[in-house]
Amino acid sequence: MKNILTVSALIACLGAGAAFAQKGPPTEEQMAARLERMKAHLELTDEQVEQIRQIRADGGRRDEIRAVLTPEQQEKMDQAREARKARKQTAADDAQ
Repeated sequence: MKNILTVSALIACLGAGAAFAQKGPPTEEQMAARLERMKAHLELTDEQVEQIRQIRADGGRRDEIRAVLTPEQQEKMDQAREARKARKQTAADDAQ
């Protein structure tokens, strides 16, 4: 019984590790969710959403997306990015 529990725990840990290790391009669902968050946070117009969707579909880069945004939206995006970096740094510091 003890061996079964040990093996089960090991399998669970390996599975969790694999889930965290997966990198690569985001899925369609992840991209749709990101775009919805951007739309809400940056108050994007429908036209901007479609332009960004096309940029992402074509493998576009962040600077191409920024070109679609107004200066105010660009500032909001920069502030959100800085806040994300700060949260990640805090989490990394807490983990140590």
